[in-house]
Amino acid sequence: MYLLPVFLYFACLIIIGEISARKRIKSLDDFLLAGRKHGIFITSGSLAATVIGAGSTIGAAGAAYYVGISAAWYLLSACVGLFILAFTLVPILRRMSLYTIPEFIGKRYGKRARYIASLLCVIALILFLAAQFYALGAIFYQLTGISLKLATLIGATLVIFYTLRGGAWAVHLSDNLQLFIIILGTLFLCILGFKYIEGLKVFDSPPLAMGFEGLGRKWFQPVEKYTVNPWNIFGLRSTILGWIVMSTTWHFTMQSTAQRFLSTKDAKTAKKSCLVSAFILIPISLSIALTGMIARMVCPDLPPVEGLSQGEALPALIREILPPFLGGLLLAALIATIMSTCDSTLLGASSVLLKDLHLNLNIRALTLTVESVAMVWAIIFPRLIQLLEWTAAIYCVSLSAPLILGIYWPKATEKGAIAAMVLTGIAASAWRLLGIESITEIHFLIPALAFSFLIMFILDLPSRKRTS
Repeated sequence: MYLLPVFLYFACLIIIGEISARKRIKSLDDFLLAGRKHGIFITSGSLAATVIGAGSTIGAAGAAYYVGISAAWYLLSACVGLFILAFTLVPILRRMSLYTIPEFIGKRYGKRARYIASLLCVIALILFLAAQFYALGAIFYQLTGISLKLATLIGATLVIFYTLRGGAWAVHLSDNLQLFIIILGTLFLCILGFKYIEGLKVFDSPPLAMGFEGLGRKWFQPVEKYTVNPWNIFGLRSTILGWIVMSTTWHFTMQSTAQRFLSTKDAKTAKKSCLVSAFILIPISLSIALTGMIARMVCPDLPPVEGLSQGEALPALIREILPPFLGGLLLAALIATIMSTCDSTLLGASSVLLKDLHLNLNIRALTLTVESVAMVWAIIFPRLIQLLEWTAAIYCVSLSAPLILGIYWPKATEKGAIAAMVLTGIAASAWRLLGIESITEIHFLIPALAFSFLIMFILDLPSRKRTS
């Protein structure tokens, strides 16, 4: 019974991909950017669905399993990022009719900067896609009992099929279907979960968490091991700011987001779509965090984890409190959110390879290559939130200063942009790997963002003096 609604959903995706291929795809512009014809409704739904992926569902609920409602910031931070994006880069980049973010870097700083940005972008998108494929495989594994490697292969193959056939039209239409399913699914799970645990008072004294028995019956941050109030929305402290930095820079630079607003019919529509999607995400973020908290009450014996997130919390809760058919519907919704992120990432990586790195291959062949590399990485490096944070450090934060200063500061130079893109990821890695993050309790993406701007300012200062 778990598998029936999942298979029905898969059939819908295949039909969407096939109809889009036959009716909508007439040119490369149609495949990559849906002919730049989308309005507010389809764009805002697609943007919101793209943001909701493995990290913001399985990862955020798994963090809430330990720290409480503060884990909602994993998705709330995306609302902040989209709001800022709407009033800054979106109207400017849409009016330029670009295909990719590295394309702007090239127009502003030159070919060398564009190639570096493109290379970092493809690496980041593949790592990001690998995290999504792993989460997808984990759900298939729990549904069917087949090996995790085979489950990952099956999930990745389905995504590649409807993306290859229908391009941006299939991706954006399926995104809106997926968003509808996840909104209903998470709200329904919350309602039934509260009924199951019979009220809010049980949150005052949660069960012991496996592997953290020394902390007692408390809510806590599992990495730094300090206790928190379950309803303290700021309980994660500097991690919240780190996630806001990650989400904001993510939306500024990540091709999967740009692909959405660049597909709109004009700059005004692009701006409004970002704002609408930000408001859509607010109730979803809170409901996902609540499901993680409820999972702690209902499923306290889940195995201990390394890092912040209990990856089994959300699927375990679904299996525990729902009958098989309803559980299958919600698992299909969970799969839907991950797939909406996978297809966007695939299309984004293919666009960069074609338009920026100028690989002389068919667009569908490029998409298949990206999917294959990401699938292999998903099998050998199975992580979620940590992998997403590293993706942000390597690419999103590294490109933020060159992108923003390239628009708003006329004296930004190619030398400063290249240095920021190359050195920011190195500085971020040193901050975390050398243990400075643990000593200072400052999330490693915060100093990384400051360093990105600082290095450009220092290197561009001599050129400012020469021109003055």
